[in-house]
Formats: sequence, C-alpha cells, structure tokens
Amino acid sequence: MEGRRVLIKLGGGLITFKDEPCKVRSDILTACAERISNIVEMGWRPIIVHGAGGFGHLRAKQYSLSSGRDEMIAGQDEAVELVRKEMLDLNSQVCKALIDVGLKVSSHPPHTWSRGTGQGLVGSLQRFEADDGVIPITYGDVNDCDGPEGFGILSGDHLMERLATIEGVSKAIFALFGVDGVMSTPPDSEQQGILLEKIDSESDFIASHDSKIDVTGGITLKVACARRMAAGGIDVWMVNGEYPDRIVDSLLQTGTIGTNVIG
Repeated sequence: MEGRRVLIKLGGGLITFKDEPCKVRSDILTACAERISNIVEMGWRPIIVHGAGGFGHLRAKQYSLSSGRDEMIAGQDEAVELVRKEMLDLNSQVCKALIDVGLKVSSHPPHTWSRGTGQGLVGSLQRFEADDGVIPITYGDVNDCDGPEGFGILSGDHLMERLATIEGVSKAIFALFGVDGVMSTPPDSEQQGILLEKIDSESDFIASHDSKIDVTGGITLKVACARRMAAGGIDVWMVNGEYPDRIVDSLLQTGTIGTNVIG
C-alpha cells in the first residue's frame, strides 16, 4: 500500500455553512484534517480537493457566473475576482487545518494553472505528481474560458475526475455532508430512502439538487464523475464526512458505511 495515491474531496457543504457567506465548520474541518493525517501515517499520499460552499456558490449564483459573461448583468467581473479572493481565503483555512496536524501542504488555485470547465478543463497536472511528502490542495474555482463566455465555474467534482488520471491514483473518496452516501430517494423526499451501498453505470437513483444555492450539479454531477472514474479503474467511495472515521474506513474497507461506485 505504501506510496499509493488517494484523492479526497472535502465537500463545500461539509466544511462550510453553505447557506451562510464565508463561514467555516471549524470542528468538522479539524476532524477531517486529523483523519487525513492518519491516512498519511498509513502510507497513503493524498491529493485534496475541496468545494466552495458558502464561499463561492452564493455569489456565483447571484451573478450567474456559471453561465459565463452576460453583458446584461452588471458587476460580473468584480464578482469573479471577489469569488476568487474568497476561495483563496477558504483554501488558506483548509491548508492551516492540515498544517496544524503536522502535515506539509501546497496550494494550487485552479485559475492560476488551468483554463476551462467541466471535461473541457485544460492544464498540466505535473504539480500534483511530485513524491516529496507535500500534500497538494486544489479546489472548485472560477476559471477563465476561451470563447465569448470568458469565464465559468470549475467544479471540484470535475477536478477529481481529471486528477484521477494521475499515475498511481487508485482510490477516490467524496466526503459529503448530511448524507451517508448515495440514497435511493432525495433527502427531502417524503419517502424514506435507503443507502445504496454499491452503484454502477446501470444503477438508478433519484437525485436532489438545491438550485437556489448549488451552481455546479449536486449529487448528479458527483455520481457522473465517480462513474467515469470507476470505469477507469479507480475505487470510488462516497461517505458522510461528518463521521471522518469513514474516510479511513473506506481505505481499510472495514465495514465502511457509504456508497462504493464500481465500474
């Protein structure tokens, strides 16, 4: 197991209050950092991706940044720079949480090394490939785009999919908030759903997406990216990050509570 790479996505709704501007869930972030430290002690080499939550989605929604440039919406350029600034602030807090548990980290804001969004993301991944004991951290961001749109929202889920192509990556963990994994019905459904312990390209589920806040794609996008990652040979898990031990359990495969996405 020594030296193997694992991707860990800390969801924006997990580490921030998604419906409040720029407020971190410090207790959860600290607990996740401690478990990531445990993973490093076990010989794994993590690459961390984190979401935006209340640091990005609210303002991005307000100014329709996910749709690109719209001359009818005043203040978009200023909003792009403000979201980037706020994401740098959140990233610094994620980095600090990991440093505080004794880890070495490096920050890689996507708008500084890549262009485009979705599966059209372009940019060298060389910075994530070093075997120097430093944990690279990146995140969902506002990226410059070619063409008339000018900019768009790069989801951390699409980043996970792209990073899964790095040699040596064998596992990927999506740490979610408020749910144990992928459920058979949405959390807000009148019908009580069950946890889908395994899903593949044929599995059906009913997605829930908070379009009032989320500007990327919610669980639907996560599952789509995870399925493609699993088809490429990555062992993918979706677990409840409120119980950070489950992040470790998914690596040990010791009765993990969560959803295993298989190819």
